[in-house]
Amino acid sequence: MVTCLLSGGGLPLHRVVLRSCVRSRPNRRGQGVFLQWRHSPKRDCMKHVLTFTALILTASGSALAADNFYGAVRINSANYKAHDMDSSARPGLGQFVPGDDSRRATGGSLALGYQLPSDWRLEAEYTLPRSNEFTSGSTRFPTSFNHHSIRSQRLMINAYKDFPLNAQFSVYGTAGLGLAHLQSSGWQGNPNRQYFSDSQNNLAYALGFGVSYSPIQKVSIDLGYRYVGMGKTHSGANNFTNVRGLQDEQMRAKLSSSEISVGLRYSF
Repeated sequence: MVTCLLSGGGLPLHRVVLRSCVRSRPNRRGQGVFLQWRHSPKRDCMKHVLTFTALILTASGSALAADNFYGAVRINSANYKAHDMDSSARPGLGQFVPGDDSRRATGGSLALGYQLPSDWRLEAEYTLPRSNEFTSGSTRFPTSFNHHSIRSQRLMINAYKDFPLNAQFSVYGTAGLGLAHLQSSGWQGNPNRQYFSDSQNNLAYALGFGVSYSPIQKVSIDLGYRYVGMGKTHSGANNFTNVRGLQDEQMRAKLSSSEISVGLRYSF
């Protein structure tokens, strides 16, 4: 996290964001620290990051040309994929049995960006929350599937490089980094056998490409594809009595999405 001169409430804002989103712990030799994402029910990390990003954009706006800003609205059709569900903890229940590990869903996002020289663009994008359910089982209880519900939302900083073909059409490549907030919950066998819920804040990345069409001045229509990796997530332990009378089961997965999006951009 870069040093920031913005401050509020007696603490620099970047320190507020860091205290809300990460925790530090010394390494085994006592030299330096490791930074890890943290989640606290009393502090909504996503809200702090949104505030931090908005203030940076506002503060930098006075030094940038106002007519180079743009806003964007996107609708996407995404194929969400739950990887590594076989890492879920179900001790003594036999071999892993795959179920439904992908879900298609429609969602949306909002973005604020800035047109840079040499056909580069930089933007902050918030992807609206979306919940998807994935299933998996075990050989000992083949009909008692885990139903893993993952609710995801993202805040990304995306860079775009446009390659104009003529006055109206261009193609682009894009890459992004940001924060994915994942919440895991679910049940096993029937809805009365619930798992405790849990949440994680992960580093997310995105890679994509697309084509843009500008029918009139200041308006562009985008059609694009991107792959998004959102990291690992897990539920809490089982909140029901299992065959061993223990709370030693947990649903785990690694979430990604392949998205086709249609967007509308308007330059201010």
